[in-house]
Amino acid sequence: MKIFSLTLLIVMMFCTRTFAEELPPPTISVNGEGIVEAQPDRATISVGVVTRDKSPAAVQAANAKAASSVINSLVALGVDRRNISTGNYYFSPNYRHYDNGRRELDGYEATNSVTVIVDDLNLVGKIIDAALSHGANRVDSLNFGLRNKEAYQDEALRLAVLDAKRKAEVVANVLGKRIIGVRAVSINHSHIEAPRNYKMARSMAMAEDAAGVETPIESGTLHCAANVHVEFEISR
Repeated sequence: MKIFSLTLLIVMMFCTRTFAEELPPPTISVNGEGIVEAQPDRATISVGVVTRDKSPAAVQAANAKAASSVINSLVALGVDRRNISTGNYYFSPNYRHYDNGRRELDGYEATNSVTVIVDDLNLVGKIIDAALSHGANRVDSLNFGLRNKEAYQDEALRLAVLDAKRKAEVVANVLGKRIIGVRAVSINHSHIEAPRNYKMARSMAMAEDAAGVETPIESGTLHCAANVHVEFEISR
């Protein structure tokens, strides 16, 4: 009986030790953030040519003529034709609506959106002015970006992981533990933030009033931000 009890005790001690060794180590979960500032080196500009007339043929002809004039003016500034494209083209009838629910055809409208991509930011103001002076009557958007955005995003991710590791080490040291491994890593987000989006709507009258004065454009600074979640394994 004593031999059986001693054997049972040894087996229980062995199982307890084995079970404890098989348990995964405790973890510390933290979020890390990394931000990299960058000067933009690319701009995307969208201008619109809107024409209206009673005749659909007249609307289409006027729009085509104005859009061609806009494109030619941009090429004259040195913009490569490969960087000029039609973003959208709309053609639709316009109706006049009455209180009794009746509607009446009031002509037609065509909208041609021309998108321009340039790497010389000194041309941005000149492009806007040239477009408005040669047939465009709307500036839809102006956005700044980076040609090699992946390099900045990779650096932001690297900084985010280092930030997570630093936080985990602080917590582990306070607890008297040490980091021994990584259980899991996930990327919460990684994107480029612009300080502002340039959305404008200038009429031809405004452009004529400002004739001879170049539209001032400031690109500001872009922020490449990344956020990660890391589970670190720590000693028992």
